[in-house]
This record gives sequence, C-alpha cells and structure tokens, in this order.
Amino acid sequence: NYIDFFDFTGPVKDIDYIDGAVELSVNGVCLIDKSMYDYIDQLWSYLAEGLSIINKGETFETYFPDQPIAVKIIADKNNILISVHCHSEVKVYVNKNIFLLKIAEHARAFFEHLKTIDPSSDKASDLSLIFLNEVLKENK
Repeated sequence: NYIDFFDFTGPVKDIDYIDGAVELSVNGVCLIDKSMYDYIDQLWSYLAEGLSIINKGETFETYFPDQPIAVKIIADKNNILISVHCHSEVKVYVNKNIFLLKIAEHARAFFEHLKTIDPSSDKASDLSLIFLNEVLKENK
C-alpha cells in the first residue's frame, strides 16, 4: 500500500532501496501504473537522465531498476513515441516539448522533496536535478 510521496515526511528506512510506484498516463493511455512498483528514486534518476537524452533528439531506452519492465522513448523533431513493455507493450505518441516539460517538473519536485526528507540523498538528487533543470530551461 503506497502513499503519495509528497505527503511522506520520513524517515526513509533504507535510502538505497526506496520502494514506490509512478503512475503515468499520456493522452488517456496508461503507460505505468501502481502495479509496476520498484525502487522509485532509482527509476526517477534513470528517467531524469533519459529526459536529457530525449531533449537532444536521441532515443532513450531503460529498464526499471529491479523489474523486467522496458521503457523506450523515440524522439523526432516535435514529437516522441513512448513505449512501455511490462506484460504487453503499450505505446503513445505525444508532443515532445509538453511531455519533457511536464515530466521534468514532476521529477524535479520529487528530487527536491527527497532532499528534504533525506539529506543523505543530496549527491544523487543533485545530479538528476542538473539533467532536469537543463531540460526545463530548454522547453519553457
């Protein structure tokens, strides 16, 4: 049973293994739901770096940290194709700038909150925030 991360005030039991789930729906298509839980801080770190890669017009591929769930995002000039493969593949096509802006804003809020509830996460959070702030700067 998960709670909203932004309602959580700590303490974090094990900073190396923070269980959680991301929910991501784009244009009415559910790509990631609570059943696809994992180490949430690591997943957000992967996605933060991926947003930077997509922002440069390159393809990004990753797996969840401890689950066989694949995420692939293919960028072109103005749009991206997002594919998530868990039990089956789900895809959606979306405006690149809007997606980058919205996800980067949420990821930045995640890392900023993580730093307040567990200052030992500063180093890893700061690296992700560098990627995210670059994406946000270029997509506003």
